[in-house]
Amino acid sequence: MGYCSTVILMELKTCVKCETTKPVTQFRSRGGNQKHLLKSYCNSCLYKEHKQWVEDNQDRVRDYRDKDPWTLIKRCKRRGITPEQLFDAYETQQESCAICKVHIDITDSAIDHNHSTNEFRGILCKTCNRAIGLLKDNPQVLLSAREYLIKNGSYGDSEKV
Repeated sequence: MGYCSTVILMELKTCVKCETTKPVTQFRSRGGNQKHLLKSYCNSCLYKEHKQWVEDNQDRVRDYRDKDPWTLIKRCKRRGITPEQLFDAYETQQESCAICKVHIDITDSAIDHNHSTNEFRGILCKTCNRAIGLLKDNPQVLLSAREYLIKNGSYGDSEKV
C-alpha cells in the first residue's frame, strides 16, 4: 500500500523591504477594520525600521517620554491599572526593580503583568522584564537556569544566591 502523508498548507507572503518570502505569521495586521490585511513589511523589517527611526530621532523620543503624566496614564490604562496603583507599587518596592532591586525611574520602567490573566504583578527594570519574558514567565525554566548557573559558574555575586 502507499504512504499516508499530511500536507500542511502554509500561507506565504513576500516582504516588500527585504524581498524574502515568509509565513504570513511574520507580518502584522493593519489593524482596525482591516485585520485581514497584512502590512507590506515583515516584522523583522518593521523592527529594524523602528529602531533606526528611534536612533535618528532621539530628541523627539525624549520629548515624548518627558510628557510624564500623559505617558504614565496611557501605560497604566494599557495594563488595566490606575496611576495610583502604579505609584503605590513603586513606593512599596522602594523605587527599585522587584527582581534585581536596582533603583529604577518610574518613567523608564516596565509594568509587569501576567500574560494569561493580564493581572498587574509589579514594576521591573526593562532588563528583568525582558529576561522573564525570554524565560517564558515559567518558574521551572527560571529554576533550571538558576541551577545551570550554580553548576557551571556565573559572574554574579554568589553570596546573594
